[in-house]
Amino acid sequence: MDHAWETALPGCLFPPRAALWLHDTRDEQPPSLMTSPTSAARPGDAPVGEDWRTISEELLKGLVHALNNRVAALSAFVELARLGDEEEDPLTVLPTEIEQLHRVNALFGLLPQRAAEPESLELRAVLDDALHLLEHHPQLRGGQQVTMAFEGAPGAVRAPRWALVRVMVMLLHAAKREATSGHEGDGAVIRVRGDKLTVSVYVRTSEAPSADLEALAARCGGEVAHANRELVLTMPSLRELRRRERDMRSESPAG
Repeated sequence: MDHAWETALPGCLFPPRAALWLHDTRDEQPPSLMTSPTSAARPGDAPVGEDWRTISEELLKGLVHALNNRVAALSAFVELARLGDEEEDPLTVLPTEIEQLHRVNALFGLLPQRAAEPESLELRAVLDDALHLLEHHPQLRGGQQVTMAFEGAPGAVRAPRWALVRVMVMLLHAAKREATSGHEGDGAVIRVRGDKLTVSVYVRTSEAPSADLEALAARCGGEVAHANRELVLTMPSLRELRRRERDMRSESPAG
């Protein structure tokens, strides 16, 4: 039996969660994914989802707000301690605040586009990082819950981490927008289905993929389509990619 998919993969930045999660709530020459204008709706088609620039600007606003909160909390603690009015133990307060600062800083680190080669990734971990990012979106951080379900084989893929994080953020963003619009009464729903050949992500939404999302999916070696009020991202599984590489090596003439 081929157990290639069992190779250890980098984890997410935050502790893993269960297979069903509930939340309150980017080389070579890649396409320009930070400067695309807002996509216009295609005649006769579903409305087009927001581009990466629009989404990332909102995420930056939320992360700056979170950073300011942490700095304000530290400043207040230091000032009270200086005046002799702070009763809490600094050995308890400071490590907690520093840990929260590190978490916000790690989320900032997920946003830039990087000159990185594709790497083996566990989709579950990337989705978790994307969810932590989206929790700081000013319009979408509360309200409808996000339900995530995993079916079939483990979702191991190969892609540039920065690009796959953006794809997951944009899919989750579409799911949350759909849920908050009132079209879905049971909240945002994400399904991940894996088999020997592919890994697919299904998102219930009436929005068609933006040009940014299509370009990012291609950068990850996959494609995204919209049908039956669902966005579907399909990528070759890590196991299938390794099988193709073995076939190519066996077909190469001896040097």
